[in-house]
Amino acid sequence: MDALMLDGWTPLLLLGLFFAFMMFYIARKVSKNVLLLTSAIMSLLCIGLILFSIFVVGGWEGMGLGFFAFTIFIGVWIGTIFGIIYQNTK
Repeated sequence: MDALMLDGWTPLLLLGLFFAFMMFYIARKVSKNVLLLTSAIMSLLCIGLILFSIFVVGGWEGMGLGFFAFTIFIGVWIGTIFGIIYQNTK
């Protein structure tokens, strides 16, 4: 059972999946412009959090915070891309 937990990577993977599904759900409800604006704002927040983790927090704690921000960033854009593809097929 321990092999399924991926040695601490599970929260990162779940967070990325959560944000991907959240952005996909938002894509189904709003227009393309609102979706891209939401994605851009979330991306700027993630980049700011990454910079905060590097320059302010530092060390291993900063690296963990940076991984969380990077996972959210990737999840947001994966959800956005799939949402745009879904909108175009409707």
